Amino acid sequence: MRKLVFIVSIVLTIAIACKKTDAVIANPYDALKRDTIKLNDGNLDPKSLAGIHKNVFIKTCANSGCHDGTFEPDFRTVESSYNTMVNAAVVKPDPTGTLKYRIVPGNADASMLVYRMTVDLGGNSGIMPLVVNPGNHWEAEKSKYIQDIKDWINAGAPDLDGKTRTAVDFPPTILGVNGLVNGNKVGRGGKYEPLQVPQGATVQLLFSLSDDNQTQNDLSNTKIMWSTNPANYSSSTFQILNKTAAVSITGLYGSAVDHLYSYSFNTTAYVSGDVIWFRIQCDDSNNKNVQLPNDNSMFILKKYFAIKII
Repeated sequence: MRKLVFIVSIVLTIAIACKKTDAVIANPYDALKRDTIKLNDGNLDPKSLAGIHKNVFIKTCANSGCHDGTFEPDFRTVESSYNTMVNAAVVKPDPTGTLKYRIVPGNADASMLVYRMTVDLGGNSGIMPLVVNPGNHWEAEKSKYIQDIKDWINAGAPDLDGKTRTAVDFPPTILGVNGLVNGNKVGRGGKYEPLQVPQGATVQLLFSLSDDNQTQNDLSNTKIMWSTNPANYSSSTFQILNKTAAVSITGLYGSAVDHLYSYSFNTTAYVSGDVIWFRIQCDDSNNKNVQLPNDNSMFILKKYFAIKII
């Protein structure tokens, strides 16, 4: 019975999300000059913006009530697709808050579009497209279409005239948070659960950072602060993170990464069951005082930045 209710719920969710609407929504990009020769060419490059719009966006994404101008991204035309995707900020973040833009020119892995077409965001949003029109070739060709999109993005996501936009300068992100007690790696209760540290022990916290334009070593202003409440750091003050010799440990995404920053934390003042939360801060060339996690980060990432006394 529960399974039946769940299935009905999913069907209703999809139906509501992509319901038909009789309202005609103006497209603010219709006034842009269009290259009709390129758009009417029957031999469009499938790895071009026009080819991807013809094969994917207009057929699978611009369904009535979905990305038909009801909400962004707007896939009704080539121009609206481009201008609501490239360097456009995401509305609903991924669990770690790493993907900031729908399309990042030159970087498909950092583009939310590719993520949404391959991963169920949060486990409850579905993999895009949610609904495919009858007679559509998406299911048979989706691997090829997704690769076409990746290749176009990695080529700089050029517009109809072959011009590319400069990629935004992303703030630093986290690749790994680990801890060592007496040289031994500290465990977690799960991927995003707090580090489990014995009462009275001194844990060496290790951090691996990443930036799109600078090496981890070139980041600056690296600090850490603490709280017993993940939603309130108002009385906390920052302390300096130490830069140490790189320690290679498995990070957030399953592969070994170099942890270059550290901080020693003594747990003597705490008792079994206590949870201590922390944030770090750092700068790159253009993004200053970046906090990881921050107030808007998903709670699972905040738990990743925590210690539980055992």
